[in-house]
Amino acid sequence: MSSPKRKGSAHERALANKLWDMGLAVLRGCSSGGGVKKRFVPDIVAIGPGFVLVIEAKYRSERGSIRIEGEKVEKLLEFARRARGDAYIAVKFKGDDWRFLPITDKGVIVVRPDDLGSAYTLEQLINKYVSRSLTEYLR
Repeated sequence: MSSPKRKGSAHERALANKLWDMGLAVLRGCSSGGGVKKRFVPDIVAIGPGFVLVIEAKYRSERGSIRIEGEKVEKLLEFARRARGDAYIAVKFKGDDWRFLPITDKGVIVVRPDDLGSAYTLEQLINKYVSRSLTEYLR
């Protein structure tokens, strides 16, 4: 049986592939936050026309709360700032689709399964940015 880290990596790769198939340029962090001392590497960076998404992806086979330490949130926001992008936590529980929560404030984040009802689906998230960039293009 594969380890939880390996399962998470497989789901990150699948998400990166979906974003690529939707027409975005996608990078998946080779170390995904771990092993890089000097700088933070997010799990996924997705770039579309006029937008950058900086994503921390979390997969769990069991439904439960997911905690992201404040230092990691701060580094995610700093990376997004430098990239002139927006930070998101992507959450997937076994059997569910990916859901995306925007990250705007520093500090510890706890995502509960009930929080995902108001989160973006992948299609909603991409449509939000594509329609925004079309509006800006038409100005």
